[in-house]
Amino acid sequence: MLKAFSTFYLHQQTPIAQFAKQITFEKWNVIKGDKVVVVSGKDSGKTGTILRVYRLSNEVLVQGINQKFKRKSLLDDPSGSGIQQITRPIHLSKIALIDPEKGKPTKVQRGFLEDGTPVRVSKLSGSIIPKVVDPAKSPAHRHKNKVDGIKDTSPALALQVTYKGEDFSAIKAEFEQFIAEKEKKEELLWFDK
Repeated sequence: MLKAFSTFYLHQQTPIAQFAKQITFEKWNVIKGDKVVVVSGKDSGKTGTILRVYRLSNEVLVQGINQKFKRKSLLDDPSGSGIQQITRPIHLSKIALIDPEKGKPTKVQRGFLEDGTPVRVSKLSGSIIPKVVDPAKSPAHRHKNKVDGIKDTSPALALQVTYKGEDFSAIKAEFEQFIAEKEKKEELLWFDK
């Protein structure tokens, strides 16, 4: 009886690996907007664009890759129930960047230009893989409709110099006067034995 209970109890325990925290990658060579190809899994050979990056779970959401079907209920969407197709994230190890010259999957190494800016370099052809810049994230685009309010300081007033600094010549003269008085007092003191 005791042996049967212990085996039952052991089978009910969840493995420790299930609760272990996943180690995240320190250096990522892919960003949102990159063209990638799936190198393993059911969608092997398909290409797509990265829509989102999940750094904590080492996954990326690629457009048109890893499609799953999900049942939609009337509670979720009152327009009607049915089955909808959604895109699920895929692990970073299952994708590779596309070489800009040859159009094939490639590994990436990091390099630097003459001015010191870091770049991604394809190991297949040695060409630079450019980063996709989203114009909506530039500061000029984000603040294009900004209007200064009542509490905003104008640039002319912010750049106006209001601190003049200390008058060090007056401080130096005062210190020299203090030292001269101290030396006079010390000359008046006589210590006889």
